[in-house]
Order: sequence, then C-alpha cells, then structure tokens
Amino acid sequence: MRYDNINPDNFLSQISTINPGIDTRLMGKAFQFTYNAHLGQKRESGDPYIMHPMQVSFILADLGLDSVTLAAGLLHDVLEDTSFKINDLKREFGPEITLLVQGVTKIEKYPYHSSSTRKHLQAENYRKLMISITRDIRVILIKLADRLHNMRTLDYLQDDKRNRIALETLEIYVPLANRFGIAKIQWELEDLSFKTLHHDEYKKIGMMVARKKNERDQYITTCKEKIFYLLHNNNIQAEVEGRSKHFYSIYLKHMIKKIKFEDILDLIGMRIIVNSIADCYKTLSLIQSEFDPLDKSLKDYIQRPKSNNYQSLHVVVSDSNEYKIEIQIRTRQMHVIAEEGIAAHWRYKEFYSCDRKNRKGEVLVAEMQNAFNQQLSWIRNLVREEHHKDSDSFLDSLHLNLYPDIIVVRTPGNDYIELRKNSTPLDFAFKIHSDIGFHCIGACINGKHKPVRTTLKTGDVVSILTSPQAKPSKDWLSIVTSAKTRQKIRAYFTRIELQTAISRGKELLTKKIRKHHLKLKNQDELLHIARVFKINDLKTFYAALGNEEITFSQVVEAWQKTQEGQPKAKAVPEREIEQLVLTMPEITIEEIDHLMVRFAKCCHPEPGCDIIGYTTRGRGITIHRTDCQNHGFLNLMKKEPERIIKVAWKKIPLKSPHG
Repeated sequence: MRYDNINPDNFLSQISTINPGIDTRLMGKAFQFTYNAHLGQKRESGDPYIMHPMQVSFILADLGLDSVTLAAGLLHDVLEDTSFKINDLKREFGPEITLLVQGVTKIEKYPYHSSSTRKHLQAENYRKLMISITRDIRVILIKLADRLHNMRTLDYLQDDKRNRIALETLEIYVPLANRFGIAKIQWELEDLSFKTLHHDEYKKIGMMVARKKNERDQYITTCKEKIFYLLHNNNIQAEVEGRSKHFYSIYLKHMIKKIKFEDILDLIGMRIIVNSIADCYKTLSLIQSEFDPLDKSLKDYIQRPKSNNYQSLHVVVSDSNEYKIEIQIRTRQMHVIAEEGIAAHWRYKEFYSCDRKNRKGEVLVAEMQNAFNQQLSWIRNLVREEHHKDSDSFLDSLHLNLYPDIIVVRTPGNDYIELRKNSTPLDFAFKIHSDIGFHCIGACINGKHKPVRTTLKTGDVVSILTSPQAKPSKDWLSIVTSAKTRQKIRAYFTRIELQTAISRGKELLTKKIRKHHLKLKNQDELLHIARVFKINDLKTFYAALGNEEITFSQVVEAWQKTQEGQPKAKAVPEREIEQLVLTMPEITIEEIDHLMVRFAKCCHPEPGCDIIGYTTRGRGITIHRTDCQNHGFLNLMKKEPERIIKVAWKKIPLKSPHG
C-alpha cells in the first residue's frame, strides 16, 4: 500500500489509523529525533530527507509490526547518514532499537571505489546483514521496507546507478523477501526492478493488460458470484476475490515456460479464503465437480508447504466458455502468512504472548516459531561456514542459498555444478556430458559408492562411474529431475526403436519378396512404392513396415498400381530378387547407434577391411569381415541370407573397435 499524502505534520495521526495500538510517545520521540538529525538533507527527488524514513515506517506499519520496529524504521539512516553515533542512539532509545538500527546500517565506506573494493564492501555489508538477521529478524523487515521505498523513487537517479540498484534488488532482496515469505513486498520489488531493467517489455505487458481489463474484470465478477453461491449452498463460509497477476510473473511465464502472452492474460486468477483446512479440501472437491480441472494442475502446498512456510491449494480449471481459471484455496491464517510471511509470525507472537490463557494461540505461535527457526537455519549455516572466506566466495554462497530450489555440487576437480533440488547422479552425469550420462552405472559421492537413484545435496563431491557396455534404462525417466535430461533419454530410446524398426522392416520385406516372387526392377521402383504412402525415403519406409504401420499386402497393392499402364517388364531371376534389399544404399557404421553394433570375435573386423552386417534377434547388428571363415556364420549366411545387410566404415577412419 502506498501513502502519498503523508507529511511531517500528519505523520503520527496517519500512522495511528493503520495501527491504533501504536506507542505514540515513542513514535513521536523517534520522529522528532529523526527530523532534527536529517534537517537540511534532501533526496534526489528534491524532497526533504525525512520523507524516506516516514515512508519506511508506514510500510512496516502496513505489515502490522510493533512500535519498536516502526521507531527503528524511522531511525534506520541516522547512524549511516548523520553525525549521530551509536552511544547517542542507545542513550535516547535503549539497546533494542539501537541493535535494529545497527543491523541495517552499512559498514563505513572506503575513500576510493575500485571494482574490487566495491565488491569487497558489498560482500561485507551482506555478511553483516545476515549476522544481524540471526540476532533479530526485524532487521530484514526494516531493510526490505527501506529497499522498497528506494525502488519506488528510483526514477530520480542516473541510469547506471538505477540499473545497478534494480539488478541488486532482483538478485538479492527479491529472493530474501521470498525466503521469508513476504509476498506483498516481493511482488512489488519484482515489478519495480522489471520496469527499470526491461522497460520496453514492461510497457508492452502494461498495454496488453489494459486492453483486456474490462473483459477480464467482467468475467471475474461473474466467476466470483458463481463460486460464492456454490460454496454458500454447501454451507461453506468463504471470501472469494479476483487476483491480478503482477507484470514480472507474466514476463517469466512468457520467457521461461514459453507461454504466449495472450494465453497468460486469458488465465483468470481467483482466491478463496475459508475457515478451516477441512473446508479447503471440501471447496476443492466442489470446484472440481463444477468446473473441468486441467490435468496435473493440482498442487497441494498444505500437505507439503514451501520452504518459506507458504500453504495453499492450487488448481487450474476451465469453464463452459473455455476460460482458464487459476484458483488458490487457503485458510485466513494461511493467507496472512502467504502475504506477510515472517512479519505475520512476529505479529502473532506479540499478540498471543499477551494472552497466556489462549491455548490455541500458544500452539499457533509454537508452530510458527518452529517454521521461523527453520527459515533462519540457512542463514546461520551460511554465516558459520563462510565466515573466513573471501568476498567472491561469500557472494557466490549467498546467491546460491537465496534460491532454495537449487543445489550446487562439486566435481573432484573442484568445478561447481548447479542442479535442481532433488537431483540425482544421473542429472549430474548428463550435465557434464551426454556420453557420460548414457554410460553411467553409478556414482562416487563424498568418497562412497552410491546408486544412481541417490538424492544429491549442496556441497556433495560427485564423480560418475561409467562402462562402455552400459546403456540407459527406461526407469531413468522417473529418476532424473531435469526436463532436458529426460528429453535426451527419450530421444535415445526413440533412436533405438527406429533402428530396430528399420532392421525389422528390411528383414520382413526381404522374406516377403522371396515368398511372393514380387518382381521389382530396382530400388527406384521400391522408392516409387514408398511414395504411394507419402514417404520419401527408404529408411522411413522400412520403419513403417517394421512398426506395422504398413502391411506387406498394402505394399503389393501399391506395387500393382504402379504397374498399371506400364509395359511388361522382363522377369527378374529369383536370385536377383533375393539380393534386392542388399543392393540398397549401404549403411555406414556411424549411422547405426553404437549400442546396436557388435564386432565379431571370430574374424576381428578392423577399419579399412571389407565388412558385412548380420542382423541378430534382440542383439543388434554383428559386424564380420566379408572373408570371414567361421563355419557357423557361413551356414547362417546360406540359411538366412535375408539377415545380411551391407555396411561400410565411415569415410574418416574410426578408432579400432578393439583399441
């Protein structure tokens, strides 16, 4: 919420309307101290400096925070930008407020600004901020409120400084707001950063949203009424409201998920707030019976909350008009935590600490305290583990820890590999190289042998165990987390299945040609038959035969049609018919997947010698020398000549298969 009409004269009365329980004596004292401390200072906008701490205090008041936090918000720049010292602040306001102000105060600036000193200074400021947060969580709330108002007034700065601050906001402060669950600040910071860094895209989305506003608002009103009466008639008390998407989320869906702007803007957002968890699931059931739920759209964050303690049911449905409706279902408590995160925790804690007899309140505070401690654990670990590391290492660790859905593991050579949360050694192997992934048989994690299903965690040192004979298994598709890796594995099996189908189709065709004495002149005539089926190459034709998409009787019928009106051809001797498939263009070794090829041990074919292939049942193609003297193989050639295919080495000599 913005407060554009506040000024020094109405500050106390206005902030008291937001938080009637405010300590007006403390706030009045803090305001007067701040006003005098910043007297004569101006913002880049030309406004008196006092306007900034007043706005920060109002943002904190909007989060429902206590008077001490609001007073610290007023005083947050006194140590950094005025002549007052820590002892002055402690003498006037005591240790609690002083500690909060110290927490958000940057360390002293260097007298010069090279890129290395600036980066070092930035790292030390972040390190100090993280330590301060572990001492009092309200530090991050004040810091986020400070950053939010600075972003609101960013237009008054020079372009380079504006872009630098917007990028820092997107990389550091937005993830911090997300980690602590303060959605209302996170979303505004995202949009303000987006507006600065990608102004043209921001304007484009704004224009599209404005064009569809009337139509969308009208439908939302209709949809709200429909859902409200559906729930009311089933004895569920609920608030139903429309949700507007913020611009940055629209941009991300377009850029990352490749969803068209039109499809995103046609997705209506609705939120349903009910009284209990039981009502959440009952509401979900009613919604799914009234509308058509989209496949795999249901997400249950009540049973499995997000890392920032966010809870809600999400489902996407469509109605008879083919509108898509994105619905969130949650309780009032879940809603407050979803919007305000750790700020709500603090408010509940303060409220229920005054009422020791409220058992329900005590349980609620205990639950939130546990979630709160879990949220702080990553910061404590970061500060402890990175205490002695240099600026680059600390900044890298901070960035990685700000994104809880990402893990970082190391190779034995100390290269860092970024993976999705819950990734396995298979994901790691394919990230290194596809060939390593395809030949993976296991992993060595932190010096211990582990199966490919093992879940990796940040900091693991991973090496992959491979074997030349190894090949993927279809159950790998359920093990990997990366969509790109899953696509590679699917492509592998598609390729194998295609090669198998081609071999099966050739074998079938050769047998049927012999059996039915089909008099084909040459391969061009076979290609002519393939074109009857709208197929322009023989490989695809063989695959269609092998997959039974085309039957041999259809081939005969197509051949007969091609003979109509043609002069009678001279009969081709049967022995030439038997060789018809074998005279097709020869396959080179690189055209056959290496896992489909075996080199015969009886004659040891080497690059450069003349070779032929024998199609085995279920074991791919065995390569022999053309002058192989193995009696078993010679007998097979005579008995099943249709299994012989013509193969050759590729033009660039390959390494010896036995080397």
